[in-house]
Amino acid sequence: MDTGTGAKVAQNQQQHVRASERFDLEVSVDLESDSNFYTGLTQNISAGGLFIATNAIRRIGDRIMLKFSLPGRPEPLTVETEVRWIRENSALNRIDGATGMGVRFVNLSPDAAQAIQSFIESRDSLYYDDE
Repeated sequence: MDTGTGAKVAQNQQQHVRASERFDLEVSVDLESDSNFYTGLTQNISAGGLFIATNAIRRIGDRIMLKFSLPGRPEPLTVETEVRWIRENSALNRIDGATGMGVRFVNLSPDAAQAIQSFIESRDSLYYDDE
């Protein structure tokens, strides 16, 4: 499904709805698939996943192991993720935002889930209700 903004989402999603609030996070992230190793930069994180700004775009549905550090945590987290959507800029299709992909966490360990939740609880959401 093409949303018209340059982002492509998983075909089985009827509607792209965020299940969790997003929080600002800009740290380097290492991406590892079956035969490749890349580096990207996170832009935001939620309890369900994160956005990675990178030109090393993977296909929707691909599983990727990520390694990244959360501020205030001495050791990095290594988590399994699945690509849920991609955003590509090209000469013919200019969009707002960095080229990259949204991934969801898969089979988070209790330690990783707790570290992410603790980080989120210490941050302000990127979205505010004006009412």
